Amino acid sequence: MSTSDYTPKAKAKGKAYWHWNTTKTKLDFPAVIVFCCFFFVFGFLCSSLRSQVSGVRQRGRQLLNSVEYELMGHGKTGDDSISVIPFQVISWRPRAFYFPKFATLEQCQHIINLAKPYLAPSKLALRKGESEGPQDVRTSMGTFLSVSDDPTGVLDAIEEKIAKATKLPRTHYEHFNVLRYELGQKYDSHLDAFPVEQYGPQKSQRVATFLVYLSEVEGGGETAFPFEVRF
Repeated sequence: MSTSDYTPKAKAKGKAYWHWNTTKTKLDFPAVIVFCCFFFVFGFLCSSLRSQVSGVRQRGRQLLNSVEYELMGHGKTGDDSISVIPFQVISWRPRAFYFPKFATLEQCQHIINLAKPYLAPSKLALRKGESEGPQDVRTSMGTFLSVSDDPTGVLDAIEEKIAKATKLPRTHYEHFNVLRYELGQKYDSHLDAFPVEQYGPQKSQRVATFLVYLSEVEGGGETAFPFEVRF
């Protein structure tokens, strides 16, 4: 199609459209006045609201700028009671960390006294088809304690500190397993997780074990990690 063929049709179409538009949108003069007043009031209200919101935001920014924040140093948590938890890397594979003086002597003695009346021969997690009986794998005495078993709050404080040291939420913790090893007692090499092929499906698996030594001994009592067991 040439330009000469296209232009008149375009003009005719435009003229027809304008004619239809004006004939369909005629308004009386009073209606036009009311219509204009409505838009004026609406615009005024929107402008006032916008200025108020802008003023609130400006005051909020000024308030934030006036506040001075005391930045915490590296390793600090902001907690008044526990600000720094020193540790030493013993092994990276497997993961093993040492937290010196993690609990006070008073806390350790309190846990010992709390657990002593409930100590019983330690048990093993049994595989399918196994039954409880005399065993030489684990010969210690032990019991389980929860935070709710200690009204003094010592276990609660220890658990809270463990959570800060490991960055693991307390809702994922098991109860405290307090163990006593007399001379010659032991727990042979084992895994703290449960292989599915041996123990069946598990609701959850342990990702870490936190050991708190409650007493000092002249010899023995250590926990060893075989180098051949690595992940």
